[in-house]
Amino acid sequence: MSSEKRSALSVKVLPILEDNYVFIVEDVKTGALAVVDPSEAGPVLDAIDGRRVDLILNTHHHWDHVSGNTEIKRKTGARVIGPAAEADDIPGIDRGVLEGDTIDFAGHVIQVIDVPSNTIGHIAFWFEDAGLLFSGDLIFHLGAGRVQEAMPSQMWTSLDK
Repeated sequence: MSSEKRSALSVKVLPILEDNYVFIVEDVKTGALAVVDPSEAGPVLDAIDGRRVDLILNTHHHWDHVSGNTEIKRKTGARVIGPAAEADDIPGIDRGVLEGDTIDFAGHVIQVIDVPSNTIGHIAFWFEDAGLLFSGDLIFHLGAGRVQEAMPSQMWTSLDK
């Protein structure tokens, strides 16, 4: 992709709780917003300052990645997208996705990657044209996440992807 397309996304990192982050992805040309793994609505709503959120992307069903969904959706009209295998446990979900599915975000293609690790249905979101991967609890700042539901071999395969 061209460098023009690569520079069209910006990411704001919001520290949440004691050790989590919420990511606000903005298409700088259109102003479209996506929020990744909102564990709390308040800090996100403060950061977007009344703007519309187009998408909420959940990598897995744990409370510290989905608890802000309902309020953000209600106040901004966002669509909630998360792993189809965990749809029953994700508040406000509008679309469950699987490996190989794609999502359009302001002209950017988001690829869904199946990465069982912290949970069996865990997914990652790959914005290939921008070189951005949102992996939830698969990869941490200084290492890999915890295996809670998946098998260690599954996590290894997920990390290898």
